[in-house]
Amino acid sequence: MISSKNKKKTTMCELEKEVTVYINKLLCLQQQDCKNNHAELVENLRYLRNVCARGPLVQSLIATNQYLQEFLHNLLFNTDYYGDEELHKQVRTITWQLMANVIVNNEETQSLIWHYHGAAILQMCCNQQKLLDRNVDIGLMIVYNVMKCRGEALLPYPHVLKAVVNVWRKILEQKSPLQFEFLHFIFEEFLVKDGRSCVRSYAQLETEEKLAFLDYLLNYLSHDSPNGQAHTFLLQHISKEFKLKSDCILRLSSLKEVDRMKPREAYALLQCIALASGSEMYSQIYATDHSLFLNVSSLLRCLVQVGKEMEKNIFSPMTKLEEVAPSSGISADFQAEISYELKTLLVRCVANLLYKNPTNKGYCLDTQLMPALFECTNMDARNPLMKEWSILAIRNACEGCPEIQQVIANLTSQGPAQNDILNELNLDMGSLRISPGK
Repeated sequence: MISSKNKKKTTMCELEKEVTVYINKLLCLQQQDCKNNHAELVENLRYLRNVCARGPLVQSLIATNQYLQEFLHNLLFNTDYYGDEELHKQVRTITWQLMANVIVNNEETQSLIWHYHGAAILQMCCNQQKLLDRNVDIGLMIVYNVMKCRGEALLPYPHVLKAVVNVWRKILEQKSPLQFEFLHFIFEEFLVKDGRSCVRSYAQLETEEKLAFLDYLLNYLSHDSPNGQAHTFLLQHISKEFKLKSDCILRLSSLKEVDRMKPREAYALLQCIALASGSEMYSQIYATDHSLFLNVSSLLRCLVQVGKEMEKNIFSPMTKLEEVAPSSGISADFQAEISYELKTLLVRCVANLLYKNPTNKGYCLDTQLMPALFECTNMDARNPLMKEWSILAIRNACEGCPEIQQVIANLTSQGPAQNDILNELNLDMGSLRISPGK
């Protein structure tokens, strides 16, 4: 009579032999025309995919076979290997599923699979010509599992961030309806759990990739940080980067073509700061960053001054209907310019950073910021909602600050402010006026 223990051993031994047989079948097919043996190839791949559920022994048998991994690598990444794109697509999907099953809950096989395929997986994610499909998320699932278990000991984090950023770029560019669950899990590791690695990796991105990263961060913040609070070190770095790069906005016209994307990065950094500084979750991170307030207020004053110059420029307020009409000489793409909503964002930051902040209110007085805020209460098609944010900024400046209240009290009323748009619409004090015909 055979004991249950011996019976189990025998069963595992038989399973090992069976798995080995299927691996050898696949290796035999490697020497033949895959297209003509499509059905048999699919059958063998499906068997190995499903049998991984039997445990680490099976996973190890598959992962440690170098010749099998070379064959699978060709099936996954060599587009010319199979000879028929439609048939290859089916095989590639099953092969990706096999790879995913091989690494589940198994640090040993994760290391092996990453050794054979890791660089190619990251390269696949960075390939901007490739249309997104479900297999990309399986590739990201492998990345995530290795990241969770082995971290930077095995993964090159800058390359991982570059990969997920480029997938995010493709999602936006292709308007992909597909869900990439593991993309968000990997971003969460960077944004929430490891801010320092995120900052180091961000520094190695190209400028367009940085813009995509900041777009994801802005999207994450605007949804109330659904997977946890963004790391303080990362948000502090966002402020530092903006302070270092904000001056390039004023030098936009003199920048060389190669540097034209840098103001876009400064703008994207400002968007994140404007959103985070107004959030209860993050406001304290920026409340004590007084150099940020000085930088933002200085840039706002400069832009207000530049906008008042006699010669029209991209920072000049658009206060007339003729300027936004189709017949206008001004480009219809002005909303795509770096100046669009820029002053609104600066005023929004000022409003947030003045809220119950005595130190910044003192700087507001010292730097003569109030006149610039008064200028921003005018309507401007380049800066929607600037008027509303400037009123809030003035309110926050006045609250609990007699000195700024006195500045307001000393102003002299000179009647309603000139408003070209209201004049063109024949609107006066909220009433419609009909001009007499000629």
